[in-house]
Amino acid sequence: MRGSLDIRRLRYFLATAETGSISAAARALHTSQPALSYHMAELERLTGHVLLLRDRSGVSLTEAGRLLRTHARLILDQLDLAETQLDALERTGGSPFGRVRIAIISSLSARLIPMLVERVRAEMPDVTLQLVEAGTNDITARLDRGDVDMAVYLAADRSRSEQQLASEQLYFLNLADDENRSGKPLNLMDLGWQRLILPAEGNPLRDFVQARARQHGLRLDVVLEVDGLNSRLTAVASGVGGTIVGAQGVSQDDLGTVYAIREIVEPRLFRPIFLGVREDLDPYLQRQLGGLLRDCLLKLSLDLPTESGQCSNPVI
Repeated sequence: MRGSLDIRRLRYFLATAETGSISAAARALHTSQPALSYHMAELERLTGHVLLLRDRSGVSLTEAGRLLRTHARLILDQLDLAETQLDALERTGGSPFGRVRIAIISSLSARLIPMLVERVRAEMPDVTLQLVEAGTNDITARLDRGDVDMAVYLAADRSRSEQQLASEQLYFLNLADDENRSGKPLNLMDLGWQRLILPAEGNPLRDFVQARARQHGLRLDVVLEVDGLNSRLTAVASGVGGTIVGAQGVSQDDLGTVYAIREIVEPRLFRPIFLGVREDLDPYLQRQLGGLLRDCLLKLSLDLPTESGQCSNPVI
C-alpha cells in the first residue's frame, strides 16, 4: 500500500466523500464523471480497501473510507496552510504572520502593551495580536491549556522551556506622606518595621520577597493579603499599609500625589521576568516576537541581570 496515496487523488476522494456523489464531486472539481470514477477505483485498488459504497442515491463511506477521509482532511489542510504561509513569505519579504495570543502580567501590561502593539504594527504588520492581562498563576494555567501562545510572567516553571527576558527592580510603595515623599531609599531590614500588604503565599511576588527576607533573617509584618496589583494599590490608598511593586507597576501620574515610591537597598531586589511559549508555536514567529518583547522591556528600564544579580538600569 505504501506509495498508493497522492495529493490529487486525496483531493478527488475528499470531494466525493463530502458531496456524497461522484457526479457532484466531478462538477465541483471541473472534471468528467468517468475520469473521477476511474481515479476512485484506482485509489481503492492501490490501497486494497473498498472506500465507497455506491448506490443510486450516491456514495457512502466504508470504515476504511471514513478513516481515509479523516487523514485526507488533515493532510490537505496542512498542505493548504503551507501554501498560504509560503505565499505570505513572498508577499511580505519574510515577515511572519498569523494571530498570536500573548498574556502579560498586570504589573507590566499598562506600559508594555502599547509599546508592543506599536512595534508589531511597524515591524510585523501581518501579525495580529490578542493580548491578555493576568496574574502569573492564571497565565501558567492558560499556557498549560494552550489558551495563549506566549506569556510574559514571573514564575519559572521547570516543566516547560522558558527563558529569562529581563529583571525588574522592586520598590516599596506607600501613601505620599512627608516621610515617604522624600524618596529616601529603604533598607531591606527596615521593611520589618513596615505594615505590608502583599499577595497570599503561593503568589510569585510574595514568595520571592519572603524568600529574600528569610535569607537575611527578616520577618515581614504582612497585615493584609490581597491578590491583584490594582486591589493592593486601593488598599494602600486606604491607609492600611504599604506594598512592594515593580518599577512599572504604578502610573507616573499617581506618584507624588497619591503614592510615594522608595528604592529598596542593601540589598536591592530584582525579580526575574520570564518568557513562556506554547510548545508547538512556530519557532520563527517565537524568535521575532521574543526579540520585540525583550527590546520593549529594555526600553522600560528593565534589563538582564549582571553577574552580581543586579540590574544595569535600576531606575524608574
